[in-house]
Amino acid sequence: MKISFLFLILVVALTTATDRPSFVVDWENDRFLKNGKPFQYASAGMHYFRIPYQYWRDRVYAAKTAGMNTIQTYVAWNQHEPSPGQYNFEGNLNIVKFIKEVAEQDMSLILRVGPYICAEWNFGGLPPWLLAIPGMQVRAQNKPFLSAVDRWLAEFLPLVKPYLFSNGGPIIMVQVENEYGSFGCDHEYITTLFNMYKKYLGEEVVFFTTDGPGGIKCGSLNTTAILTTIDFGTGGDPGSHFDNLKKFQPHGPHVNSEFYTGWLDHWKSKHSTRGM
Repeated sequence: MKISFLFLILVVALTTATDRPSFVVDWENDRFLKNGKPFQYASAGMHYFRIPYQYWRDRVYAAKTAGMNTIQTYVAWNQHEPSPGQYNFEGNLNIVKFIKEVAEQDMSLILRVGPYICAEWNFGGLPPWLLAIPGMQVRAQNKPFLSAVDRWLAEFLPLVKPYLFSNGGPIIMVQVENEYGSFGCDHEYITTLFNMYKKYLGEEVVFFTTDGPGGIKCGSLNTTAILTTIDFGTGGDPGSHFDNLKKFQPHGPHVNSEFYTGWLDHWKSKHSTRGM
């Protein structure tokens, strides 16, 4: 009876481990694997904090009917923590509700957490109160900055961890920083951020960085622990950009995490257009 009972426990344990969802990088074959099968995503950029929550369902559905299978969104730290230690996850900032909406429509989700996100958003999503802290230097291996980041991530990342793909949710990838190679070249800083993410999310999620063609070496880490991706827009030669990526990261899927089909308008300037 004891032997049968132990065998039953072993079978249940093996079944649980085998059935757990997985999303990984297949480095040898330059692709993603979703539950063991080759997977290619086409994502639509949709920033929840810019859209009234009443429209989230419609916008996600529109992306799906346009042929997308994934939604990607930035996370605006300065909206969620307008004052030190005061957090807002209600209304248009209810990111858990947004994640659930994506999941309900059978879409995958990519979170671009930052802490700096650019996004043509005030201070790149960084809270302005950071500048009032003595000795502050943002986006750097700076103790005041990293302490504030760590407190924010300790609040935010546990909220989304239950929705990682490995936990049965839609989140397949999480971005660390954003186009840092266009700002600085401190790999210690990127490594510190990366370790913070792993501390709160674990390692069963694909972490990645995004940089323009000229910022790859400074913006990412030369390791298979984190996927390096690139961004560029229309009018260029995708082949040459991906060749540049391959020189830094010889293996892994080629990903453009931010394909610019348009551009912003500056005040009093002519309307921006981009050719194909």
